[in-house]
Amino acid sequence: MAEIAKDFYSEEHRKFKYRIGHMVASSLSGFIAGIVVTLMVIFALFDITLKS
Repeated sequence: MAEIAKDFYSEEHRKFKYRIGHMVASSLSGFIAGIVVTLMVIFALFDITLKS
């Protein structure tokens, strides 16, 4: 289960005053990367279906 959780946030080397700050910053970067990859896949699928 711990390895699955690591897929959703990155290991930051920056020191945060509060632990929740570290979790939010790491989770946000993973969330944004997920959105970018999902949009690329969706645009590719739309491009393929429109050419057919």
